[in-house]
Formats: sequence, structure tokens, C-alpha cells
Amino acid sequence: MNLNNLKRKAFFWLEKLQISRKERIAFSLLLGILVVLFSMSIFLERSFQYDSAEYEKIVAEFERRSTIIQQEEKENAAKYLPQATVEKADEQSSETQVDATDAKMIPDREVTTISILININTANSAELQKLDGIGPSYAQNIIDYREANGGFDSIHELINVKGIGEKRLENIRPFITLRD
Repeated sequence: MNLNNLKRKAFFWLEKLQISRKERIAFSLLLGILVVLFSMSIFLERSFQYDSAEYEKIVAEFERRSTIIQQEEKENAAKYLPQATVEKADEQSSETQVDATDAKMIPDREVTTISILININTANSAELQKLDGIGPSYAQNIIDYREANGGFDSIHELINVKGIGEKRLENIRPFITLRD
């Protein structure tokens, strides 16, 4: 095909679309600008210029903040995790040791476990109040439920006690037992 024949077919299609001359010019300009911008983005190299001293300052600030956060995490762990030593269970002792799989495990930290589990079927109010989140009224609710129902058959049965939900149960589960 020659160039004149191609022009003729292009104008024929443009006439069929009923595009005015001004619209064709605007479309052509926009198309030209798009082609120029696309070609510029392909041929221009993107280089990242950075000052090594500025980079070192940023890294030093990152390290400083990371150290502060780690110290805060250690302080919070010391404040909120139970700090009891693990004792070896004797055959004569009635104390039961918490298995490490029962305790909540926190990665990259040493988790301590307590050696005395509280038997929710025999514990008095003072013993129950040693559990995290259990105050006098919750302890009394546990005792009332235990007396009304003849004790607990499973730890999950604590959900039936007024005021104890899934979250509170999960917090105290590693520290309670049903047997001595």
C-alpha cells in the first residue's frame, strides 16, 4: 500500500466516526505527549543518589530506637510475666508443675513457669484471688458455681461462671488444675 491510500482510509474512518477537526488535533497532541513521556521513561535511567554520611545517620537512629524498644519490651516482660522459679516435683509433694506447653510461649524471650497450680475444685477464695484477673467477686462466683454443680469436670467449664469469658479463661488456664 502506498501512503496516499493509507491516508485515504484513515480519513475515511475518521469521517465515519464524525470527529471534528479540533477534536482530531487535540487527540493527536495528547497522543504525541503520551508517546514522548513513555519514551522518556524508557530511556532515562533512574539513579538514586545518597550521601553515605546521611545514610549512616539514619542507620544509627534506627539502631538507637531499636535498643529503646527492646529495653521497653524487657521492662514490660519483667513487669507482666510471672516471676516464679520452677521447682522439681517430688513424689511426696502435692504441688504440680506447669508444663511448658501449657504456658503461653513468647518467642525470643525466656518464659518462666510457676510451680504451684491452683485446684479450682478445692481452692478457697484467697487462693483463687491469686489468679490474674480474679478478684473477690469472681472468686465467690467460682465457689458458688462449684458448690451448686458439684465441682468442675473440665477447665473449660469455667466459661459457665458469671463474669468469666474466653479471654479471662485463656489468661488463667496455665495456672489452674482440676486435681491435686
